[in-house]
Amino acid sequence: MKTLIIGINSKYIHPAMGAFQIYTNSIHPIELKEFTIKDNKENIIEFINKQDFDILAFSVYIWNISFIHSIISELKHVKTIILGGPEASYRPNDFLKYPNVQYIIKDEGEEAFNKLISELKGNKDFSKVPNLYYKDGNQYKFTYPKKPNIKNIKYDYSLIKDFKNRVVYLEASRGCCFRCAYCLASLEKTIRYLDFDLVKEHILFALKNGARVIKFLDRSFNINVNYTEAIIKFLKEHNNNYTVYQFEVVGDLLDKKIIELLKTVRRGQIRFEIGIQSLNETVTRAVNRTQNLFKLIENINAIKDNIIIHLDLIAGLPYEDKASFINTFNKTFEIFPDELQLGFLKELQGTEISLTKDIHEYIFEPNPPYEVIENKYISSKELDEIRLVESGLNKFYNSGNYPRTINYLFKELKLDPYHTFLKIVNFIGKTNLNKLQFDEVTIRFYYSLIDLVPNPEYLFFIIKQDYLSKFNIRPKIFWMQTISRKERKIIYEKFISEYPNLNIDTLYRYGHLEKYNNTYFLIIYNAQKDIYILKN
Repeated sequence: MKTLIIGINSKYIHPAMGAFQIYTNSIHPIELKEFTIKDNKENIIEFINKQDFDILAFSVYIWNISFIHSIISELKHVKTIILGGPEASYRPNDFLKYPNVQYIIKDEGEEAFNKLISELKGNKDFSKVPNLYYKDGNQYKFTYPKKPNIKNIKYDYSLIKDFKNRVVYLEASRGCCFRCAYCLASLEKTIRYLDFDLVKEHILFALKNGARVIKFLDRSFNINVNYTEAIIKFLKEHNNNYTVYQFEVVGDLLDKKIIELLKTVRRGQIRFEIGIQSLNETVTRAVNRTQNLFKLIENINAIKDNIIIHLDLIAGLPYEDKASFINTFNKTFEIFPDELQLGFLKELQGTEISLTKDIHEYIFEPNPPYEVIENKYISSKELDEIRLVESGLNKFYNSGNYPRTINYLFKELKLDPYHTFLKIVNFIGKTNLNKLQFDEVTIRFYYSLIDLVPNPEYLFFIIKQDYLSKFNIRPKIFWMQTISRKERKIIYEKFISEYPNLNIDTLYRYGHLEKYNNTYFLIIYNAQKDIYILKN
């Protein structure tokens, strides 16, 4: 049986780790091929047709399910298709319409895939295959759940190939001990740990191959304090001033010993993704997220000087109305994480949210990514408003393009974050955020704010600094220069007097000067892009 497993990724940078695992652990001859959802569908179908495979296997996720549906619908000549991945595992009936989709492997598939191929070659007694939906007439039957022994699972990270330009996904454990109502990981009841020596071996292999970003897939990374400490110490010992490690952690459960260790880590080496989701305790209880909000914020503040902090919020949770969400957003924003992701609740089949959606009168989009449209607590119009805030947050905060302006607006002036981002986007227009050039966006950004600040001229001075700092070479400017030649000469001499590393030739050749009253901003477009401030 000629068998092909295909991984279809959301982007090139994300390797098909699920497909890699099936391929690596297969005891049968099998071929592997990767594509992305941006690839031409006809080219993928042509590749499949040329090879004349007996069995095709796809791993189905929320980002590729529509694409895979469109491919399967044109593969009528392929008699046997095997599906895996969460979107097939929990939506098996969506694939009943395809006669050739005969088998769906639920959850972990390294062992189940091998047994399925063995039965296809042999007695075809599919009841012996764990985690398997198999077609029986016009319905699927499910065999029985069984997780493979994690100590027997093999890994081959060489399949990633391009370590410098792709995210390297590692795992130190599988499973999750939490029961978050919106998350598929909540269905995994126990945590199983890989041997620590094997985890170290994987890290060293990735480093040897020049990995730029290593992301651990563990859902509960900091639950086992000793394991967490051992891994962080190992990463610290092998710091190469280049690689970034990403972990999902439970913020309020960070141990004091771990916090002290994190304070010794190089800034930028470790990135924590922390799900806050909501600061309304009624909401968090409703989705089975009991968290100590005071401790959560205290821990984040304790480590954020060393650790890159990415915080998550979810709009559309049960009992969270618009006023509650605005409060959650504003208080979370005021932590000033490196990134704040404002996401929207999705209906993932099998989760408690999906099973109880009628109680809360949820309406979800019928197509991927199955995002919330409305519920009994928040209207579709209100959620659309929050989506405007999300687009402004991403463009002006998460992009990192306007740090000085953000600091001025929200740390100095203490403006309301939610309504400020809403005003900005309503002024500029959501579609213009990505359509307009950076200079045009910056101009409109300024005009959207002038009636919110006490001194528009000072605001413009700050925004100009952010604009000029965005570029590695001197950019075109969209404002009139107000510094005369004589004044420039005098100020340059003062800069040289205060900063002996500067010289007049460098300033005239590579420098750009701006001023507000008696304060001067100087940027030198050299290899380091040096910035200086002088108060005259």
